[in-house]
Amino acid sequence: MQIITVELLNDDALALLQQLEQLHILRLVATKKQEEQPKRKWAGSISKETANKMLQYVDESRNEWERNI
Repeated sequence: MQIITVELLNDDALALLQQLEQLHILRLVATKKQEEQPKRKWAGSISKETANKMLQYVDESRNEWERNI
């Protein structure tokens, strides 16, 4: 037995799966609807002050790299 998750792209797909279930080819199992994950999971995880210090460090590092070439 294999269990897979399928994302239905239109209503016809569900009807087709239901027909396959009636033919005893597969069984549809209801699951909990997954909550949509936030797009920016780590947004706001560091302070603006820390971010500015990091950007300043990166800029300084780039300037040193160009100067030493």
